Amino acid sequence: MAGIGVACVVRSTEDHLYGPVVSFGLAGDATDLLDDVTFGIPPLTATDVSSMVRSIRAAPRLFGYHGAPVADVARLEDLVARVSVMADELPELRRLELYPVLVSDRECSVLTARVRLADSDRADALRRALPQ
Repeated sequence: MAGIGVACVVRSTEDHLYGPVVSFGLAGDATDLLDDVTFGIPPLTATDVSSMVRSIRAAPRLFGYHGAPVADVARLEDLVARVSVMADELPELRRLELYPVLVSDRECSVLTARVRLADSDRADALRRALPQ
């Protein structure tokens, strides 16, 4: 019953070295074949989330590419931020996949969610960062 919009994928995985890692991309060929995905290490700031959403090569599809409606990017960014908080605060969350997330001009709908939980083995509570 979801409306028409841009299909996205938001994932969180628990890496043994970095801790939680959140990823974002558009659903379909752009993500699967071209590896058009961004990654962030929680906790993510609003600037981090905004940068993740805008830095993929297919991002223009969210902003009215070729006359398409502009997607509600603020709601999408809110979803990515909430996944970041959940991944950071719940070390038992091994994997979360929201696929597809349908973003239209008025809403952001999660159509499918998959979650894997396990006992926590996270050793640190400090901020982790990807190597430069």
